[in-house]
Amino acid sequence: MVAVLLWTLVPLVVLHGSMWRRSRELLRFQLALDIVIAVVVGPALLVGGDLNPVRCLERNQPFTENEWSQVTDFQPTQSDLVLQFHPWWAATREQVLQGRLPLIADDIGGGLPLLANGQTGLWAPVMLPVWVLGPERGTTVMALWKIELAGLGAFFFLWRVWRLRWTAATVGGLAYAGGTYQMAWLLVPLSWVTAVVPWMWWLTVSVLRRRAGWRGAVGLGVACGWLLGCGLHPETAAIAIGSAFLCGLVLHWRRWLRVGAAAVIMVVVSLVLAWPTVGYIGASSRLEVARDQRPNLKPIPDGWRGLASRQMLLPMVNGHPGRGDWTAPFPYAPAATGVGGLTLALLAAGSVRRRYRSLLWAALACLGVAAVLYLRLPPFDWLLVRVPPFDRMTLPRFAALVPWVVAVCAALSMDGALNGRLRGVGRRWSPVVLLAGTAVLFKPWQLAPVDFLLVIVTVASAAAAAMLIRRPTVVAWLVAVELACYAVGINPVAAAGDRMPRPEVLERLAALQAAEGGRIMGIDGMLPANLASRYGLADLRAYDPLRPRPFAAMFAELGQTDTVLGGPVHLAPPRLVGAWSVRFLVSGPHRAVDDWDEVWRGRDGVVWRNREWLPEVRVVGRTVTGGPDLLVSGTIDFSTTAVVPGGTPTVGASVVNFRVDLLQGSRIDGTADCNGPCLVLVARPWAPGWSAAVDGRRQPVVRANLAGLGVVVPPGRHRVEFDYRPWRWGDGVP
Repeated sequence: MVAVLLWTLVPLVVLHGSMWRRSRELLRFQLALDIVIAVVVGPALLVGGDLNPVRCLERNQPFTENEWSQVTDFQPTQSDLVLQFHPWWAATREQVLQGRLPLIADDIGGGLPLLANGQTGLWAPVMLPVWVLGPERGTTVMALWKIELAGLGAFFFLWRVWRLRWTAATVGGLAYAGGTYQMAWLLVPLSWVTAVVPWMWWLTVSVLRRRAGWRGAVGLGVACGWLLGCGLHPETAAIAIGSAFLCGLVLHWRRWLRVGAAAVIMVVVSLVLAWPTVGYIGASSRLEVARDQRPNLKPIPDGWRGLASRQMLLPMVNGHPGRGDWTAPFPYAPAATGVGGLTLALLAAGSVRRRYRSLLWAALACLGVAAVLYLRLPPFDWLLVRVPPFDRMTLPRFAALVPWVVAVCAALSMDGALNGRLRGVGRRWSPVVLLAGTAVLFKPWQLAPVDFLLVIVTVASAAAAAMLIRRPTVVAWLVAVELACYAVGINPVAAAGDRMPRPEVLERLAALQAAEGGRIMGIDGMLPANLASRYGLADLRAYDPLRPRPFAAMFAELGQTDTVLGGPVHLAPPRLVGAWSVRFLVSGPHRAVDDWDEVWRGRDGVVWRNREWLPEVRVVGRTVTGGPDLLVSGTIDFSTTAVVPGGTPTVGASVVNFRVDLLQGSRIDGTADCNGPCLVLVARPWAPGWSAAVDGRRQPVVRANLAGLGVVVPPGRHRVEFDYRPWRWGDGVP
């Protein structure tokens, strides 16, 4: 708790003191932003807890019977933080603290690439709280500074760069930092990217002004390349950078060469940082699915545009993610673009001054692109979704631009009103009528009482803005209060003791694995993949958007239907999973598993032992050619035989021995001694970057048992090495 305070309250107090000495106007903005920060992060700091949706696990065995602290809130829509990011960050942190470059996730997916999966954020300095404090406490610290970064960036862009009135700049800064989009994504790396959008616009505009010169273009390219390649969220980073470049071109179209130069430099820098990820994507099942299915060509769900549009106008009209009453047929966060009724009302407050109309057009251009791609507005979307890269991008990500553009336009309108360009009463009340009519049309009284109240707050805030426009300071503070009301409960608080619940079955499983070694696997959704690594368990499964194609194909034979992320496993052939060094299987308490030996049973689950278990690194003297069907047939004795693809050199040895000298992360060394050609294999998923050497000479990597690593070794005693270097891409893509 003390460490968290040292990373949050202490520097925040210092920041307030610096603002008090330098600029009282800046301090006033910070005090308004503090309202949002206090509502979002304050509860966790007060109770010594974390911003962590850990209770999403209560829907997953073996956590269904777990008793949770009263402090820990239920949050059903942000499970990726617990099931993906925290395991990756914990594995990365452990290796960094050991002085190792985190190339391989030792306990996730049988040893899948870690750095190359593109979501560890290792190259991003903003992830420092995670490496120092751990995933849970680091997430809480980062949440505060994301709000701070987004708010100050928007305020400075409008106040210092464009010289808007303080009230107008404050409205824009608060609307962007406290909007529901930023709040809904606050706990995942994507929100770091959205937080720097105002700063990217500021940097781009500065570079394109006359005095910046070409050195500014180089700096812009390096900054954009870092943001794109550092592993926070490349897709959203591309959208943020594209919006900044579009803004710059609208404002200074004659200097398009600077934008082009910055773009070239950006591509080079991002490729240098993300080169391992590029190779990994090329070998992933995700790319194969996107190429074959082209999901953006499919029709959007019925009612999508209407639901998303009303969400923009009335936050919480589709329900609240923190209480689990969300009713729309799409995830909450992509649609959480609402900025509140008061901010929307300010769009009609005044006409934009002439000096700012170029900025208005730039913002509207970005809004047009976002609306076409996010809402799939015909006929433009028909063309754009056929143009790379829009044909494969996650188009709802473009919703990130909506709150930013609305915040900018509201600030410009407010500034015009404060400078004598106040619109008539009828125009100022038009947003109120629109919001009230939308609310009545969609019957919000059918929502949960709290959500209904928030819809009323939206309409009432718009009415307040129309009446109080001549008292701008009051309006600015009301924006902060309204957005704080929406933010309550979006990001749940978890008690420190609930960070890692420990059902009895996991305690027993951890003890067995520690004593006997081997990997574990859950069946029928038991113990979500990735999460096992947080308990010190080595799991063969993985919940990862970039699984290699051969690895995903093998798990499809085990009953997984999601070929991209990987879902529950429903089959566990003991010979096959034993060949992948799975020694223990955990199932629900009422699940019978044939050909496995039951070793422990409790109310949380059952632990089974695999009598066909084999060590992770071994040597065989026989190979057969075949595919997935042969793997699951149950006819192969994997202790002596391996399944290999056609064209693999023939092996045949009756006496085989292998001594493991080093088995750690990205390197496996040992000595093989066979009386004939043999195959040394490692039960780790192949990925671009793996290579093999015999007596120091590179040899082709064999796809052993469909997805593993192997190398053919000649007769006699030989030194064998497997080495993973993700920048090299190894033997290419299968």
